Amino acid sequence: MANEIHNYKQLIELAVLDAHGLLDPIESDVFTRSFHDAPASIQDEIIQMQRDFALDDSLLPSDVPNSSLKKQVLHAVAEAADQEARRLAPLALIGARASAMRGKLGTSKQTYFWRTAALILFGVAVVLGIMAVESNQRATRVAQIAMNLNATSTITNTVGPDFNLFIDNPYCHVTRLEREYGNNDGYIRVAVNERFGGGYVIGLDLLDGEEIIIQGTTADGEVIELARINADGSIVGHSFDIAKELIPGLTIAAVDANTGKRWI
Repeated sequence: MANEIHNYKQLIELAVLDAHGLLDPIESDVFTRSFHDAPASIQDEIIQMQRDFALDDSLLPSDVPNSSLKKQVLHAVAEAADQEARRLAPLALIGARASAMRGKLGTSKQTYFWRTAALILFGVAVVLGIMAVESNQRATRVAQIAMNLNATSTITNTVGPDFNLFIDNPYCHVTRLEREYGNNDGYIRVAVNERFGGGYVIGLDLLDGEEIIIQGTTADGEVIELARINADGSIVGHSFDIAKELIPGLTIAAVDANTGKRWI
C-alpha cells in the first residue's frame, strides 16, 4: 500500500511538471508509461488537473505588449499588401485601359476597387501570417518529439536493453539531481526499483572528464556509495545493485569525485 501511495504521488508530481513542459526525455517516458498503466480514475484526475493548469489565467505572463507593437504589425502588413499591389499593377493597368476605351470606369470607381483589393490583400496577409506561426509551432513540437525519441533510443543503447523494462515497472522511482551551485550544464537521473531492488544511473551532457559518485543515505543515516559514472560521452550510465531493504527512506545525492561539489 505504501508503494502504491508513493507511486501515485510521483505520478501526480510528474503530471504537474508535464503540464509546465519541464520533463526531460527520461521523465517524459516514465510519465507516459505510468499514465497509460494507471487506473482510469487516476487518468481522469490527471487530465482534469492539467486542463485546470491550461485554463488558469494567473499562470500567464503579466507583461503588457508595447503600445507601438500593433502599429508595427499593421505597418508591416500594409507594406506587404503594397508590394503585392505593385506586382499586380500591370494587370490593373490592362483593365484600366480597357475600361477607358469603353468609357465605363471613372477615377472614383478605380479608387474604390483599389481600396477593396488592398483590404483583401491585407486579410490574406494576416491569414498567411497566422498559418506560418501555427506551422512553426507544429514543426517545433514534431522536432521535440523526435529529439525525445532519439534521446531515449541513445540511452537504451548506452545502458542496456533492460532499461526500458526497468523504468516501465510501476515500482520504479526516479530521482532528479541538479548541481547545487554553479552552472546548469548537465543533469543526472537515478532510478531504483522500490519493490525488488536494483537501479540505474544516467548522466546527460556532463562536463568532459567529470567523475560523479552517486551516494545514498539510508533511513538509519548510513551513507553508501551506489555507483560512479565517468563523463566520457554526452550520455553515460549503467545499472547498479542495491538491496530492496535499503530503499525505503533512501535519500539520493551525488558528489564530484575531484572537486567535492554536490548534486542534490
